[in-house]
Amino acid sequence: MAAGKRAQRKRTRPVTARAGKSMPRTRKAAAVTSPQNLEARILAAVRRIPRGRVSTYGDVAHVAGLPRRARLVGTVLRQSPAERGLPWFRVINASGRSSLPEGSDAQRRQWRLLEAEGVEVRKGRVDLRCYGWPSRERQLDELLWKI
Repeated sequence: MAAGKRAQRKRTRPVTARAGKSMPRTRKAAAVTSPQNLEARILAAVRRIPRGRVSTYGDVAHVAGLPRRARLVGTVLRQSPAERGLPWFRVINASGRSSLPEGSDAQRRQWRLLEAEGVEVRKGRVDLRCYGWPSRERQLDELLWKI
């Protein structure tokens, strides 16, 4: 009798995806999350960063409609060809620092380009309260008031 109850219990459990296995997606869902579509959304979000402002990887992901995908933003920017004219240098990490290797030519170039746009870099950091986009106050208003 106990074996019968156990078997019965197993059949009533909901079907879920196992770790490392994904559930089948519909064609529509696959099209929305295609790698080309994700890349286009991220690049469009980076192009929206105004001159003289900076954004974090997480904020770019949020603007692109991909919350919690900051690492994907970094991957797309790293793989993006330089000749696209993309303002990659306006994207920094959440602590206001460059994610490029400390003291590298690329990091110095990023700081130079930001300073040329009027962004103040102090001790290797940018004040996100002053230069961050979108502003933290606006994000809070959107969350609270659904503006």
